[in-house]
Amino acid sequence: MKYPIIVVSVLSFLIFTPLYYFLSFSLQKIDVVFITISIFLFSTLIGFFISRQTTRYANIIQKVTDFDGNMSFLYRASSCFGDEAKAQVASILKKHYENIAQSGDWDSYFAHKSTTITDLTNLVVALAESRESLNPAQSGFISRAYFGLGELQKIRKNLIALYKERIPKVQWFLIFALLFVLVLAVSFIPSYMMLLASVIKAAFVSAVFAVVLMLYKLNNLSFFEAHIGQSSAQDVLDIIDGVK
Repeated sequence: MKYPIIVVSVLSFLIFTPLYYFLSFSLQKIDVVFITISIFLFSTLIGFFISRQTTRYANIIQKVTDFDGNMSFLYRASSCFGDEAKAQVASILKKHYENIAQSGDWDSYFAHKSTTITDLTNLVVALAESRESLNPAQSGFISRAYFGLGELQKIRKNLIALYKERIPKVQWFLIFALLFVLVLAVSFIPSYMMLLASVIKAAFVSAVFAVVLMLYKLNNLSFFEAHIGQSSAQDVLDIIDGVK
């Protein structure tokens, strides 16, 4: 489903509007303070978690772009060893990035086993040992490549830690408990045979469901997946293919 949040919001609105309009399950009197407290607690908790997950997303995007930047540097700078060395680097990078660009599995190299960094390290070692003496450009590349490979490994470890930084089940239970209380409290507001009240209540409940779903997708790293790794992966492939 390409736009699950929109679909859930629209379906919720279409379902709850007639329910609130035709069914009389509201209370004649409901304490406004109770509704206010429910909204305050829910919005505070959801706001806190969304803020944390948004920061997590930003950190992941930064790490992914740093990783891809190091990769593109290794490809461009390897030309100092000739076309064959550059083609070998291109082969390793294409194997790495074509999988991301085609399948959308942008987290494959840190969520699953990957040999990309190992293959590049072996290639750099082979290039360093392939000649008895290196010119300044080649020597500089080898030094920078070793440093860059170390940075790639650190970035990968940081991505693994960020990937696993998810909302615990206990906190999800609290979120859904507050969600239930809030929806129940709003539902008790009188709206039988009142179109405007029914529409407002349904819109509110739909928005609440959409916010929880958005938090769920942020937590699972599936909200901006195309912007996290796929676009950056395609950029590196374009560099290798000479498009950029």
